Amino acid sequence: MYELQRANIHPRQIADLSSLKIVTSTGMVLPDALFEWFYDQGFPPNVRLNNISGGTDLAGCFGIGNSLLPVHVGGCAGISLGLPVDVYDASIEGAGAKGRSVGVGVAGELVATAAFPNMPACFWGPDGSRRYHDAYFARFDNVWTHGDFVSIHPQTRQLFFHGRADGVLNPSGVRFGSSEIYQVLEAEFPNEITDSICVGQRRPQDTDERVMLFLLLKAGASFTPELVARVKAAIRQRLSSRHVPSFIFETAEIPVTVNGKKVELPVKQIVSGKRIKPSGTLLNPGCLEHYYQFAQDERLVTARDTEQPPYNPEHKEEMARSKDTEQTATARVNSKKLLLYERSWVDGLTV
Repeated sequence: MYELQRANIHPRQIADLSSLKIVTSTGMVLPDALFEWFYDQGFPPNVRLNNISGGTDLAGCFGIGNSLLPVHVGGCAGISLGLPVDVYDASIEGAGAKGRSVGVGVAGELVATAAFPNMPACFWGPDGSRRYHDAYFARFDNVWTHGDFVSIHPQTRQLFFHGRADGVLNPSGVRFGSSEIYQVLEAEFPNEITDSICVGQRRPQDTDERVMLFLLLKAGASFTPELVARVKAAIRQRLSSRHVPSFIFETAEIPVTVNGKKVELPVKQIVSGKRIKPSGTLLNPGCLEHYYQFAQDERLVTARDTEQPPYNPEHKEEMARSKDTEQTATARVNSKKLLLYERSWVDGLTV
């Protein structure tokens, strides 16, 4: 859908969609702006947009659509039947720790607290049981940890995906998902920025994590101090000053998997000073070489690039607004979003 929006293609204007009932989106976080575009410009109002998310290993979904519920902007309509989904405190450190539920409206780790019907028994092949445990049960004791940073909306009970848990940004102890940054860029700079990748940098010599944002520009657009300033201003205005990246750079290519998913973890590891072996699932592993310079060359990371203020415990009002990102991530959805698409579908009919 993002490609359709960027190309200014409106399917409802060029095709007979009278028989179309459902469009399903999965694979990456679906931005709020695409929910709005879907109904405002892209597709007929009687078509239901189902945003779903799950995993290959479980051959199913945690977050799924529900034709008996209204469509709200953002997130998945609900949780699949038979899956004991909860959200655990992501700040708990250490392997095999005792998890703690954070409740609705608070962002954390997506977990399943008990067995579910489509839970795999093991991984195939040599040492499959150990690899299975390391993949899903090493984070919290006897609890399936899926690896996503999520929250449940306190009013609609939608399941919101904010990004991968291993890619959560954590500057000065304020956790937020990279998808929040991406949504700002997609909404504010559609004619200048083609894509972006936002990761945390924390090298052995660093005392705190810093956020790095890499921009892939459209043909004809220029990477200038003025563009950097506008990007930072937009993020500060739509989110908070704590979300503003410490560093913004241009990139010629963003790593993606063979099925088109943006991959943040290798970039995060590289800019944090690690030398990695690219995964075989990457479509363009060669592009990772570009990112090594941002860990090794301090000339690229200078004070003049930094606008994010240092932590000051006396700035209570600012920190309170910033902490809202972690403690009430989905509660920030405004009334416009909650009321945009108050429709229910029964057997394909709008009622």
